[in-house]
Amino acid sequence: MSLFAAAFLAMLVAGTASPVQAQAVSQPVETGNAVSQLVAEQAGIAPGETIRIGLYQELREGWHVYWMNPGDSGLPLEIDWTLPEGFETGDIQYPLPHRIPLGPLVNFGHEGTPLFMIDLTAPADAAPGQTVSLSADATWLICADICIPESATLSLSLPVVAEPAGADPAGAALFAEGDTHMPEQGGLEAAWYDLGGKPVLELSGDIDPQAEIFFFPAAISVVEPAAEQQVVGIDDGVRLFLQPSFDYDPAALDVLDGVVTIGERGIAIAAAQTGAPAGVTPPDAATPSEAANAAPAASATAPASSASRNLFAILGLAFLGGIILNVMPCVFPVIFIKAASLAHSAQEKRATIVRHGFIYTAGILVAFLAIAGLLLALRAGGEQIGWGFHLQSPVTVAVFAIVIFLVGLNLAGLFEIGTSVQGVGTGLAAKGGNSGAFFTGLLAVAVAAPCIGPFLGVPVGFALSAQQPAIVGLLVFAVMGLGLALPYLLISLIPGIAKALPRPGAWMEVFKQVLSFAMFATLVWLIWTLTLQAGTDGLVLVLIALLLTGFAAWAFGLSQRSTGSGARLFARVLALAAIGGGLYVLAGITPQLRTADYVASAPGEGDLSKLPTVAYSEATLEELRAAGTPVFIDFTAAWCVTCQVNKQTVLTRQQVVSQFHEKGVVYMVADWTVQDPEITRALEAQGRSGVPLYLFYAPGASEAQVLPQVLSFDIMRETFSVL
Repeated sequence: MSLFAAAFLAMLVAGTASPVQAQAVSQPVETGNAVSQLVAEQAGIAPGETIRIGLYQELREGWHVYWMNPGDSGLPLEIDWTLPEGFETGDIQYPLPHRIPLGPLVNFGHEGTPLFMIDLTAPADAAPGQTVSLSADATWLICADICIPESATLSLSLPVVAEPAGADPAGAALFAEGDTHMPEQGGLEAAWYDLGGKPVLELSGDIDPQAEIFFFPAAISVVEPAAEQQVVGIDDGVRLFLQPSFDYDPAALDVLDGVVTIGERGIAIAAAQTGAPAGVTPPDAATPSEAANAAPAASATAPASSASRNLFAILGLAFLGGIILNVMPCVFPVIFIKAASLAHSAQEKRATIVRHGFIYTAGILVAFLAIAGLLLALRAGGEQIGWGFHLQSPVTVAVFAIVIFLVGLNLAGLFEIGTSVQGVGTGLAAKGGNSGAFFTGLLAVAVAAPCIGPFLGVPVGFALSAQQPAIVGLLVFAVMGLGLALPYLLISLIPGIAKALPRPGAWMEVFKQVLSFAMFATLVWLIWTLTLQAGTDGLVLVLIALLLTGFAAWAFGLSQRSTGSGARLFARVLALAAIGGGLYVLAGITPQLRTADYVASAPGEGDLSKLPTVAYSEATLEELRAAGTPVFIDFTAAWCVTCQVNKQTVLTRQQVVSQFHEKGVVYMVADWTVQDPEITRALEAQGRSGVPLYLFYAPGASEAQVLPQVLSFDIMRETFSVL
C-alpha cells in the first residue's frame, strides 16, 4: 500500500457512506513521512458511553515512530486534546513494539500502519442529536537514518446518539486490524525481585522457553534496552535476568510493568515485587539444572564487538577534541599561566613539576565530571539542555564576564595571584601553588565550555543521548578532559620536554601582558552575547559590574604593594566591597528573548548582499521542503566561538552569499543563544547536544546532509554542487 493509500481510502469512504458513517474517520493529514487520521470505532457516542477512538498512521517505508518507552533514544507520541465540555479521554494504548537496533543502541518503536487507541467517554448529560467536534494536536518523532519531529492538528466530528451506535464500517475495520497488534491482557502471572542489584522477572503460564522472549519495560531508564535478556526455563515458566539502567532503584520500584513478547504474541504484565527465591543464581553461574533449561536462542542483545568499536571511536573523537580545546583563543591564555610557571620550575624540583601536572589534570577532570553529572541529572529529570547550557542564562554570562575580566587584569599585571610569573618557583612548592594548579584546571574547562570544538559534536551528543547509561556519559567527558590536560601533563612528566621550554625571563612577563588582550577580546564577545540575551538594560548593568570589578582588582593590587598592615587591610576591604557590589548588580539582569542580529538583519526583496535568512521552526522547515526549496540550517549561538568564526570567515562572505542566492538556498538560523526547546529537540534528533551543527536539505532528499563543524569555501561549494 502506498503512503497515500489511507488518505485515498478515507476520502472514498467519505464520498460513498452515509453522513453518520463518514464522521467516524477524519480527513487525512500528510506530514512528509506519515499520513495521519483520527478514527472512531463506532458511528456515534451515547451519553455516559465509552468508545474507542484512535490515531491511525501510515508511515513511509523504512521509517518508524516510537513506543511509550522509546528505548535508548527517541520520543513517544504526544496528543493534546481539545474536547467539548464533560468529554474525557484516557491514556494512549500503544500497539506491540519491536526492537529497532541502531549501532550499539536499541530503540522501541513501530513501523508500517500503527493504530494508537484512546478511550473517549461522553458525559452522562450529553444531549442526543448534537454533533461534537474533537481536536487533537499530535506530535511525534519519526526516524530512518535521520529523525524528524512532525506534528498535525486533526479533527473528528461525532454525533451524540440516544442509544449506543453500531460500528462504523471504516473505523471498525481499522480497529479490528489494530486489535491483532495490541498486547493481550492477562494470561501470565508475573513477579520480579532484585538479585545483586539487578532485576529478575519471573513469568508463569503457557510459555515455551525455547521461543524468542523479550521484555519491553514501560518505564524509561529502568532496564537497559540494548542489553542481553537471558532466559532460563523453570518448572512453570521462565525467568528473565535483566540489566538495570541508571534509573533503576529497587527500593522505589514496586511494580515492573510492560509488555512481554513470546514469539509473535505480546502480553501486558504488571509484575509485583517479591523476595528472591532461595538458590537463584544468574545464568553465568547457573546450576547444571538451570543451565540445561536455558534458552540460548531467546536472548536478545546488540553485537558486543560493534558496541565496543563504536564506543572506542567516540572516545577517540572526545580525546582528540579535548586536545584541540587547548588552542581555543580564550583557553590558551589560561594554559599559559601554568606553562609559564612550569618554564621556571623546570630548572628546580622535579617532584614539584610532576605534582602540579597531576593536580592540574585533576582540576580539569573534576570540572568535566561535574558538568557531565549536572547535565545528565538534569536531562534525566526531563530538562532539555546541552553542552554550554549555562551560557543560555544572561546572569551566568555576566558572571563569566567578570571572571574573564579578572583573569585579563591579572595577566595585565594589575594584581597578582600568589607571586609574579618570574618568581613563581618558590610559590609552587607551597600550598598556594597546589591550589593554583587545581584552580587553573577548573578555569580551563570553564572557558572551554562555550563551544563544542572540532570532533566534539558527536561525542558530546552520544554522552548526553536520552537513555545513555550515566557511566558511559561520564567516561566520554573524562576522556575529553584528559585530552585537554594532555599537553601540560606530558610536559610535567617528560623531563626532556620541560627542559626544552624557553628559559624564563622578562619576555615572559611581556608575553603574559599581551595575552591579557585575548581575554579582553573574549570579554567583548561575552558582552555582545549578553546584549542579545538581556538587551540594553542588561548591558548597562554588566558595564557597572565591570567598573566595580576593575576597582576591586586595582584595590587588591594596591594592597599587595602596600607596606603598612592597616593600608593593606583597608584596600582589601574596599576590593571585597566592590566585587560584592558588582555581583549584586548582576542579580538585576533579566532575560529578554530577542532574535539574533543575523536573523533580524535578513535582506529585503532583491537585496543580494545578505543571506536569505529565516528563523528556524519545524513548521517552516516542513513547508520549505514540501515546496522543493533547498534549505541550509545553521544551529548556532552567540556564545559559541566556532559558530561566530564560521559566520564571519565563511557564511557571510560575498562569494558564499552569492551561492545562496544563485542556487535559491534558504539560510535558516536555529539560534540557541537562549534556551529553545524546539531547537533542543532538533539537535537531539541529530544525536547532538550542542552547537555548531550545519544541515543541508537538497530538494527531494529524504534526509539531511551533515556538514563539518569547521566550514570552508570548498565545503560550501561542494555542498551546493548538487543543485
